[in-house]
Amino acid sequence: MLPTEDSEEAAAARAAVLALRRDSGLPIAGAAWLVGPRLLRISETSGVTSRCRRGFAVPAGAGLMGKVLTTRRLAAVSDYRAARQISHEYDAFVAAEEVRAMAAAPVIVGDTVRAALFVGSREAVRLGDRVLTAVTQAARDLEQFLAAHEQAHRLLSEARAVRRTPSLQDAAALERVHEVHTELLELTATIDEGDLKSRFHEVCSLLESGCCAERPAPEPAARLTPRELDVLAGVAAGRTNLEISDRLDIGLETVKGYLRSVMRKLGTGTRLEAVTAARRAGQLP
Repeated sequence: MLPTEDSEEAAAARAAVLALRRDSGLPIAGAAWLVGPRLLRISETSGVTSRCRRGFAVPAGAGLMGKVLTTRRLAAVSDYRAARQISHEYDAFVAAEEVRAMAAAPVIVGDTVRAALFVGSREAVRLGDRVLTAVTQAARDLEQFLAAHEQAHRLLSEARAVRRTPSLQDAAALERVHEVHTELLELTATIDEGDLKSRFHEVCSLLESGCCAERPAPEPAARLTPRELDVLAGVAAGRTNLEISDRLDIGLETVKGYLRSVMRKLGTGTRLEAVTAARRAGQLP
């Protein structure tokens, strides 16, 4: 589906196109979104001579971008019109923009190609490492944004859902409140300032109030196991769950399980609260 012009996805694509043009040093760059099972549509361009190029449709297998959609890999040609490894349905479009050399890369989130980025030169030249690295990096950056964006909205939806739970006294519901709140806090730290980050903070505040209001009292003199203390010490040092997992050589889900156990024992709802409670109890330095 093609994002609306004022959406966060469209803004991210525009930023990726501008960064790609700057970093590659080439005069033309653009982005095309997947709008159907096997169809891309150009949504953002920079350096083209006509805005009518926006909205141009490219089916799978057609031209360089269609090839990228099919192969799911970076592709490049030094002279588009003479290239034998691509089909030539779009030579008229390419000729109208006087494009000769061109590179394109897929933007893959999970297992799905969501978009493609392209960059072009009006000279027939072999595209070097600078160009290929720039288009690859721009695609990876857009992938990371889209993945974080989707995870963010999923967590926001879950956060609102658990807030609407009729009785937060239900243990399973309360545990999910804690889990969503922790995930939101961790993801918020990875997102730049903006509307999405502001909404995160708002929902985190709501969840905090729910956790604090409905949280059961901590177990008296709850003692943490050595492994729980190892995990919590990693949190206190500012490490992510993945970093803790790598450092302790245990699975990521195991780390999360230890943290849930720690928060349950200490009667806390967030990682930071658990660190504070453990320090007050003399279990962490």
